[in-house]
Amino acid sequence: MSAIPSRVKSAPRLLSQDVTALIPDFPFHYARYLQTARDSLSTLAHVPAAARGRKVLIVGAGVAGMVTAYEAMRMGLHPVLVEASDRIGGRLYAHVAGDPDDPAKRVICELGAMRFPQSGKALMHYFDKVGMTANSADFPNPGSPATASTVVDYNNTQTYYEGSDLPAEYQEIERLFFEVFLETDPIRFTEMEQAMSEGAIDQALIKSIWNAILEAGWDNLSFFSALVEKAGWSRADIDLFGQIGFGTGGWNTDYPNCFLEVLRVLYTGLDTNHTLMYDGSSQLPTRLWNRSPQALGDVMVHWPATTTVQMLSEQVIARPFNQEVRQIERQADGSFEVFIYDTQLGQGTRHAFDSVVYTPHVRILDKFRYMGGRDRLAAMDSLFPRETWEAVMYTHYMQSAKIFAATTQPFWKETGPDGRYKMSVTLSDRITRGTYLLDYSASTGGYKGSGIFLSYTWNDDSLKFLGERVAPLPTHVELCTSLLDEVYRGANLNLAAHFAARDPFVEINWEEQPFFLCAFKMNLPGQYEYQRRLFSQFMSGVGEGNPDGFILAGDDVSWTGGWAEGAVTTALNAVNKLAVVFAGGAYLHNPGPIDQWEALKPMAL
Repeated sequence: MSAIPSRVKSAPRLLSQDVTALIPDFPFHYARYLQTARDSLSTLAHVPAAARGRKVLIVGAGVAGMVTAYEAMRMGLHPVLVEASDRIGGRLYAHVAGDPDDPAKRVICELGAMRFPQSGKALMHYFDKVGMTANSADFPNPGSPATASTVVDYNNTQTYYEGSDLPAEYQEIERLFFEVFLETDPIRFTEMEQAMSEGAIDQALIKSIWNAILEAGWDNLSFFSALVEKAGWSRADIDLFGQIGFGTGGWNTDYPNCFLEVLRVLYTGLDTNHTLMYDGSSQLPTRLWNRSPQALGDVMVHWPATTTVQMLSEQVIARPFNQEVRQIERQADGSFEVFIYDTQLGQGTRHAFDSVVYTPHVRILDKFRYMGGRDRLAAMDSLFPRETWEAVMYTHYMQSAKIFAATTQPFWKETGPDGRYKMSVTLSDRITRGTYLLDYSASTGGYKGSGIFLSYTWNDDSLKFLGERVAPLPTHVELCTSLLDEVYRGANLNLAAHFAARDPFVEINWEEQPFFLCAFKMNLPGQYEYQRRLFSQFMSGVGEGNPDGFILAGDDVSWTGGWAEGAVTTALNAVNKLAVVFAGGAYLHNPGPIDQWEALKPMAL
């Protein structure tokens, strides 16, 4: 789930170059790290026999928490995973809508992340591992080859085009951005893209280009100011570019954010060549939870071959869900006492753990530090130095909302008398903003229905869907339906006639979700240093003889908030750190991120 859109014309170039998302701030090759371990039939890192079975609390059942728990178990540690909500997945949240009596007419609605870039190869490693890539397809982004047609509704005028055959005006604005602006110094887009291409990986060049951008002060530029001050664009160009974007929707919701956030995603190819997982994204953490390494083709030490993360967690906390971690206190011996509150039973218990990996949004950690009075506050404050707490407090998050309707069939594949498709993926400057069409009929899984994201919005646009819901639920559905019927007034769409008769609607606003309080991190200008502190936290105490056993992970800790790849890579940082905490470390044949830290670490400003 990210606000940063995709490009169209450069997608074939990315495919031919096989770009891997090596984040320029720390271009460690996580996918190679994972593959080397798998090829050599080993775990990611080494835990000495004397430390095996030591208990590690993993907070959060999203993909970061599940990857951490799974790999910690494989190394011989005892992960205990708890989750504040009642479900697995976090923002991998696959909801099923449609006729409950006919699975063939039910469809998956991805309320969180829904499109997964092929360049995010650490994430793809786990999708492959749990058998999900075999049942997947290209995601139908606007203007992509996987989309039959796109409509741009801008200034009350509708522009229709098929596939990636962009109108000339759109082609020109795309050219100005990708082929002119991004090629200027110090951005040097093509050079950076080549340096991230398999077979030609050049970590030194990646660092050189990126550090030059940092030294030139681009952290102080918003996306909007970069287009004005650096690209020299007119207001008309900026407005058009902000509306149409290229691939996943308009750019203008990102205009206030730091331009570095945009560059990271463009360089790494995270904005293009997206995959739709027909099984539903939350199946990834679910399968890491309830399947053993033996079942997934992995090796494991210490535990019986059929052991799962679920089994080890339930040995310590019988009901791992609906468990809020409210206080974490570091003990004199380096262990942790943790207060866990059961929201269903309305009572809390205290537990001792040798280490803690915290994966929810760090703003939740900031909120909980004030629960329990001054004594508890002092204990929580001791988890980080003041500078890190400052980064936690001021990290900026983006809102996001989705409104979905299951349909009786993918009617948009039909054409009307004018030869155009009856409905298209739609980008509007009005309240719906992004409208996406999903057809699961090609899935080999149990759900083969169809549906429409009537609206997918970010930032201020998503806030328009806040407020009290008036029964029945379709209040916002009716609003979006009226607008889309207006956009397609010439086609007499009558959209509501295509909605499924039973259980068709679902909506979410991540601003309202109590364990998230927004969708994803997106830094504002001048916040690079905050991100550097959060990302670097996993190195706390390393090299000082006292590695810190409290470890942050999650996509907001990564350099690419909103992308599951960042959740996975920070989880791998945490796994490497756990091995160091318990006096283990990397294998000689497979050095981890800690071993390459000095060579690749983010530059301090």
